[in-house]
Amino acid sequence: LALDTHASLAFAAGSILNIKTGRKIDLEQRTIARRVWSADDADPDPAWPRAAFNVVDLANGKPDIAVAIGLTHDIAADVRAFVERALPNVGRILVCQPSTGPSTLAVAGGRHAFDLAEATSAQICATSSAGQRPAIHVFIAAPNAFTFFLGQRQPVLGKLTLYEFDFGNGRTGSYTPSLTLPLSS
Repeated sequence: LALDTHASLAFAAGSILNIKTGRKIDLEQRTIARRVWSADDADPDPAWPRAAFNVVDLANGKPDIAVAIGLTHDIAADVRAFVERALPNVGRILVCQPSTGPSTLAVAGGRHAFDLAEATSAQICATSSAGQRPAIHVFIAAPNAFTFFLGQRQPVLGKLTLYEFDFGNGRTGSYTPSLTLPLSS
């Protein structure tokens, strides 16, 4: 599956071809070169960067959660600025980065992306499990293979809204909501 597309569409493809389909999906991933990644393309390596999480409490008592996933770029400050300006119901920001810091080389391959998506999904669930189902706002700077694998876990994450950054500064120079899943709830 070639995912030369925006992160929201990679996530949506994963949500359709979710874990329960039982399908083995090979993903064409463009990093420095074009490679094929899959969830079982390597044995886990303890040298791979782990997912590191930090919860930023905005001290406003609001129920919603923003998730800033910065595997390739540090997006935490931009996400916080956007949240404070445009998402008044967000009370916490879950920041996810590689333990070695964001980098274009932080994700080693498909198995690593799969493992990082699994850890991220579990942390999102743990952060939002205060007895309520808060709205979840997701911001991602990561290889699309990671985003696809995270999308495969959308059913357990529940309703969420994805955001895309306006890289060309053509519209806002910031984030724009791009997709809310599931489409009906």
